[in-house]
Amino acid sequence: MDVSDMLDDFGTDIKVWRAFDQPQVAYPGGPTVDVDLSDENAEKRHEPVLPLNSNSSLGRKLIAGGGKLEGTLVWYSTDHYPTGTVVEIPDQFGKYKVTQYSNFNPYSHFFEYVLEGDDQDGIGE
Repeated sequence: MDVSDMLDDFGTDIKVWRAFDQPQVAYPGGPTVDVDLSDENAEKRHEPVLPLNSNSSLGRKLIAGGGKLEGTLVWYSTDHYPTGTVVEIPDQFGKYKVTQYSNFNPYSHFFEYVLEGDDQDGIGE
């Protein structure tokens, strides 16, 4: 079931800066990745960003596995991005980093990303 049309219908304009050379697993205290946040490196997308809650599929997965909901927002995209990617969401007044994701691409052609603000790096302020 391809949901790309629905993601476009419920989307908002965002900017994305892809992180490169990022480890496959994000973990607290892990290495940081420099992302060039200049406008010429931004990818413009129109996709939904919603508050993270226990009713999202990723939220349910974290709770079932004993994890905590650490993120702030959930972003649904038709493209794959690594952890550490930075997303600017004007409707949420700031920039956020991808901390983890779920892959629904084989079934519904989308990815679900947890976004978290990072005050130390000026992300999410």
